[in-house]
Amino acid sequence: MINTETVVVQDKIRACTPTILLIVGVSPFQPLLEFFRERCLSISAERTYAQAVGRFIEWLSIRTDEFKETSKRSLLYTAFVYDLRFGTYQDGHDAHGLHWSPTTHQNLKRLTRALLEFTDWLSERYGAMMLNPIHHQASFTDQLIFWRKWDNKKASSLLASIKSRPGSAFEAMAGRQAGIPRSRNDVLPEAKAYPSECIDDLLWCGFINPGKQNDPRPWVKYNLRDILITLLCAYGGCRASEPLHLWADDVFVDPSASDMALVLIHEPSDGMVCYTDPISGNQLKTSRGDFLQRFCSGRKPLTLETGRRHAGWKGCLLTHAERKAFQVFWIDKNAGRLFLTLWRLYIQHVRPVTPRAPWAFLTKDAQPLGVKGFDDSFRAAVRRADLIPAKWAGTSSHGLRHRYGQWLNELGLGDKEGQVAMHHLNAKSQEVYRQMSLAQVADAIDRRLSVSTLPFFKESESRIANAPDMPT
Repeated sequence: MINTETVVVQDKIRACTPTILLIVGVSPFQPLLEFFRERCLSISAERTYAQAVGRFIEWLSIRTDEFKETSKRSLLYTAFVYDLRFGTYQDGHDAHGLHWSPTTHQNLKRLTRALLEFTDWLSERYGAMMLNPIHHQASFTDQLIFWRKWDNKKASSLLASIKSRPGSAFEAMAGRQAGIPRSRNDVLPEAKAYPSECIDDLLWCGFINPGKQNDPRPWVKYNLRDILITLLCAYGGCRASEPLHLWADDVFVDPSASDMALVLIHEPSDGMVCYTDPISGNQLKTSRGDFLQRFCSGRKPLTLETGRRHAGWKGCLLTHAERKAFQVFWIDKNAGRLFLTLWRLYIQHVRPVTPRAPWAFLTKDAQPLGVKGFDDSFRAAVRRADLIPAKWAGTSSHGLRHRYGQWLNELGLGDKEGQVAMHHLNAKSQEVYRQMSLAQVADAIDRRLSVSTLPFFKESESRIANAPDMPT
């Protein structure tokens, strides 16, 4: 069996952008890297493609010989899909040594979609150089090409194209012979929001610095840095990674309320930054990526960092076009007032003074805080607040954003207002955050029943009431 693994590397061709490299045996799988360079995908999307291709290569290394006969070749993809969906164990034994557990229908679609898209690209790119993969010395790249190009008519093609091309109407109608096993169920996307009644305990008990609970100075007693991030997530609707891109100059006094904070979170690379030219003394503007490179000793936006300094960035609806930033909308004005008070204490007493790291939230050694660092601190704070940090309970850092979405419902805000408040590119993206919980559905039914006069069950009640006693 040929084993595969994935590693995160920096691609010098793409300005040292982090990318996923698939290792097949001991060698990098270069075609997949070329595919990533053309598509410019997010690193999470690259992981999906690498996982799909890696699994297929491992599977081919074990079971290719079973499908050498011409009559069986069209069944190869079917066998792979079913092994992926239902696992490789039969009667408690794995004859192939793959040790695959069953996967969900949703995950199956995700992986097969990625595999088919990559192999279509591979066939188009290297089809003219295709070798016969049945030969023992053929590479696995050539095998992938072969299985994609085996049947020219594509009526029973192993990996038929998922895209329509000119003159391919018959091929599109024929489709693939191997269908993905259907799932006849769906899951209610119940919003797992952080319990609103527990947020105060999280802020004022969970974020107490160990051993400093009796110190009268709030910047010593509390972890102000992570309280500020939590306020942005719970009362500002931010994803946990977004406040980490905040710079020290991105918090202003709200012009409409002098005791409230106006927070602008900029796009990590393209967001605007103003600076004073060291030669002319003029006020100039540039992008944050350029500023970090020229004035911060070659630093990079946190989206391009790896390890504990990395912080992701999803596409956002920007409210300030020139600055390439979105405004944080406080769900409670008191949170905006508290944020400004704590922010001033944090900047004055806590944040390390360093001209080489403009980010607002830094570690004690003046390095930018990444998602992993905040998540570790947040989970510890949840435990100190006597809760279990878990996604299913809503007590993860992302549960704070779900709480914000539920508060939007309670305020009765519409989809457009919710889209802007949660800075979604698509108004439908907020649905998962504003989905009613099971308890809310049951409560809504109970409230309607309390005022209803419809005789839903009157006749049945009378029949039971008049029925003879049941024998014991």
